[in-house]
Amino acid sequence: MKFLRQLWEGIIFFLFPPRCPVCRQIVDERYQMCIDCEKKIMRLDVAQDNYEPIDKVLRVTKYREGSRELLRRLKFDNDLNVLPALKKILDDSINNEEIVKMLNATDFAVPVPLHQDRLKERGFNQTEEIFGTWLAKKNLQLRNILTRTRATEKLYSLGRTEREKVLRNAFAPIENENLSGKKVLIVDDIFTTGTTCKECAKVLKQMGAEKIFVLAFASDFGERKN
Repeated sequence: MKFLRQLWEGIIFFLFPPRCPVCRQIVDERYQMCIDCEKKIMRLDVAQDNYEPIDKVLRVTKYREGSRELLRRLKFDNDLNVLPALKKILDDSINNEEIVKMLNATDFAVPVPLHQDRLKERGFNQTEEIFGTWLAKKNLQLRNILTRTRATEKLYSLGRTEREKVLRNAFAPIENENLSGKKVLIVDDIFTTGTTCKECAKVLKQMGAEKIFVLAFASDFGERKN
């Protein structure tokens, strides 16, 4: 039986070899990126700009010329087939010193919420899909304690000032909860100008949170200034 299984796996590997999810080059394992794409995409660093009231922002990957295509397929094409590749990127980053410090300093995580209309349209919150299992492996609870109070236009074409107007007071707590002394991690798929996460952070601060961190799957940080 073992021989037959190995033979079958060898046939499958030959007929359908694993390919890099970005460039489609043949690789050793399924959902693994090739060396060139991993170097291009991975950007495990901390934002140097001030995003008050957020205490620290950390990104896992570069967005433009990085993980943008994978995230667009997930968000706009509802292509859940890219999730294993995104999750493997997170798994490959798990021992990064900055990520370890951030997770160890956190009491629980909060996903940026979608408005109920957008959630119904898409069928899932992409941030929960990306981070949920990974956070569970680290015994860190992902809690939906924020809600989006109104539907807003899609933000990708808007600059910082426009985003601030659109998102002002767009988030609220689902219920009254005292977060006094808590250190909360906001997780998001894409961190562009920081406006969305800052609005979420304002609500968490009002609820009493002591520290607020952000872990973004992708960002270009200071490379986009508008």
